[in-house]
Amino acid sequence: MAYEASEIMFAAALLCKPKAADYADVDSLKEFMIKAKTEVLKNPRKVQFGNKGIEQGFVSLMDENKTDKLADMAGGISAAKAVRRYMGIGDQKEVTSYMTGNIWPREVQKFKVSAFGFEDYNSADVMVTADKKTYYGISLKKKRKSQDQSPTLINKAFDTVLTGREFDPVKEKLAKVRMEFFANVIREATTTNRPGTKEPYLILPKGQRLGTDEQLFKMSVNGPSAKKTIPVIDIKGHGILDVNDPMNQSDDRLFLHEGQDFKKTNDINISMRAFVNNKLSDKGSPLWAAFMKVLNDNVSVFSDALLNIILKTKLFKEMEAKDLGKQKFDFALVTGVGNVRGKEVSVGQSDVIGLSTTLCGLTRLDELNKRLGYEIVINEEKSEVSEGAKVFLTLQKGDLPLLDLEIRYKGSFTPQPQFQATLNKKFIDFLKKECDL
Repeated sequence: MAYEASEIMFAAALLCKPKAADYADVDSLKEFMIKAKTEVLKNPRKVQFGNKGIEQGFVSLMDENKTDKLADMAGGISAAKAVRRYMGIGDQKEVTSYMTGNIWPREVQKFKVSAFGFEDYNSADVMVTADKKTYYGISLKKKRKSQDQSPTLINKAFDTVLTGREFDPVKEKLAKVRMEFFANVIREATTTNRPGTKEPYLILPKGQRLGTDEQLFKMSVNGPSAKKTIPVIDIKGHGILDVNDPMNQSDDRLFLHEGQDFKKTNDINISMRAFVNNKLSDKGSPLWAAFMKVLNDNVSVFSDALLNIILKTKLFKEMEAKDLGKQKFDFALVTGVGNVRGKEVSVGQSDVIGLSTTLCGLTRLDELNKRLGYEIVINEEKSEVSEGAKVFLTLQKGDLPLLDLEIRYKGSFTPQPQFQATLNKKFIDFLKKECDL
């Protein structure tokens, strides 16, 4: 599993109850880190792990000699102070933390929920309790400064956001849209000259014909290693597509221009990949237009799923269906704010948004906009200044934006694009006004 330093710093800060003198400067923070690491190891019942290996993985991140880890500790202190306030307890009361992940500690496994296509729908990074009666699931994020952009709440392949059979028609439409778009990009590459040359991005042997959309989208060529093939749309070099069978039913190869090979081609600005990226950076491209149409044609079911996945709007109902006895459960999104620059340490005001507050906000929004549904629109301001293979969107109801969305290609064009989402500041302000956040 991947270990996130901010999570163990948060648990350690809850355990050690830091005072201002413990992080007055970087030397004080280093001393606190050393103390906190010792206390975590000395108190296995106060900071619990799924197994010994997970404990070692987390504790190894508590390195007082690394500035980024000290900054994570500053953020952890910020989050710990805020969570204590949210729990309604003082600075001195003991808190037990449970580090979750792929293996949850036995005591809190009952709170794990598999639902909506997720093995862990209750995406708590850390579970905490002060009395073994009420347990809090903490989804922990971090940022270095209060004015920084809100951290990403979700970063997943786009099609994994759409879980359930009701999304099958939507996913089929999106798959067809992607296939048609990239097939046409390959066709265009054979007739578009690279900058400063009289040669197109892809040169076909005389008499060679291109195939169907599906064949072109799946077409690949041999890479530097015979064991690896590279999709044509991901080629980082430039050269001649010299194949007898362009559908990759035989030994297809991409030959670069004389004297070059994959390892030596460094001019990515005239590569096939650059050509594809340029097409995707056009926010008016048919791909993004088709994405928008599919999303808004299904905006009701899509917005409901999106809010549920990101904000956990149905988590309380899922918990009600479990046998928790007399124990209670709460959930909160927490963003710790902390940084270290030179000798200076800053511990900012952490943001805490409880699930009850989120549900209150969505209910109030429905009451104020009874006749208006959700809508997904392009964020013109962000998209205009972006040159990457991405598009920025906003999920809104009426004139209130709730989520800032980003769909982007990263690393390769053949998989589904990545999907990211953050809370819009206006929605957070709305929660403060309407629900006493």
